[in-house]
Amino acid sequence: MQEKSAGEVLCYLAGLLVAYLEELQYISVNSENQFAYGEKTAYVECLEIIQAWESTRLFHFSFDVEDRFPL
Repeated sequence: MQEKSAGEVLCYLAGLLVAYLEELQYISVNSENQFAYGEKTAYVECLEIIQAWESTRLFHFSFDVEDRFPL
């Protein structure tokens, strides 16, 4: 695998998290699959942490995570 800059790695990771969250968008706290809900919660948290990065807006991650993927 080719080495990437920190920004490229963060963007790749954020893209993966968004894809995973889109798959889990209909999982709620009342879901029978509590593992999937925990997974969704963890992904939202990780994406929120990545958005603390000062250059996030340059890479089109300027949306509110909890608005787009409500828990």
